Amino acid sequence: MTFCSDRLDLNLPDPDDLIVIDGWIENNQYAKVLLTRNTPYFSSLDSASIRELILSRAKITISNGDTSEILTLRKNEEYFPPYVFEGNEIKGEIGKTYTVTAEYGGRKAFATTSIPSPVKLDTLYFIKKENSDSLGKIFLEFTDPPETSNYYRILSQVKGKDRRYYSSMIMGISDIFFSGQKFGFSIFRGQEAYLSEGYDEYFRLGDTVSIKFCTIDKAHYEFWSSFQDEILNTGNPFASSLLVIRSNIEGDGLGIWGGYGVSFYSYIIK
Repeated sequence: MTFCSDRLDLNLPDPDDLIVIDGWIENNQYAKVLLTRNTPYFSSLDSASIRELILSRAKITISNGDTSEILTLRKNEEYFPPYVFEGNEIKGEIGKTYTVTAEYGGRKAFATTSIPSPVKLDTLYFIKKENSDSLGKIFLEFTDPPETSNYYRILSQVKGKDRRYYSSMIMGISDIFFSGQKFGFSIFRGQEAYLSEGYDEYFRLGDTVSIKFCTIDKAHYEFWSSFQDEILNTGNPFASSLLVIRSNIEGDGLGIWGGYGVSFYSYIIK
């Protein structure tokens, strides 16, 4: 049996040249921004081409409404590409609003975010995986503040194993189904790249785990929620959710600029 098909040639137009912002500011911390440009969907990507996407000559300014500062580009091996624009004057404060502006090649992108009040965890403990003496997940429980809509992110870092904090697979959580109530769930170990193979998703006995429990605003949540929808479909690009990843970036850009109200917890798994 023989099958024939016509050759499929896709002549897609090049996308508009946009500034891609991946930036955040936390309470008691300086702002961090990774800045790149976009690239065509079917373009070839490797470590060399990704480095060429870095906008190292861009100007990034943040403002809290009273004061502004220009961020400085520094090498940071915790990230890839390993270059991050960082602040050294304005620290994040709970309840305040922050604007970022990125300028490059005559283009300008900007966004505004806020830092909500942090929420504390009530419970934190280890749950062993079935049929395993050393592997498992971490259970978290907290009480959602009443009378307001609240949004969360949870990140973790295993001391001596992870270069930085990584998100659990649940990238964003809304309190729409548990507003004002106590709510709990289990998290897996965060991973650096969701396309990598051989990833160990479980925590282990003996691990010292730092948990970063974050509150975020609605626009920040909508970005991570829509981003997660796409991550879940990466096994087949033609099985996309058909949704556009939501962004709070305006002007000549896309991506996310988000504020975090953070509570930290250190937990030794015994």
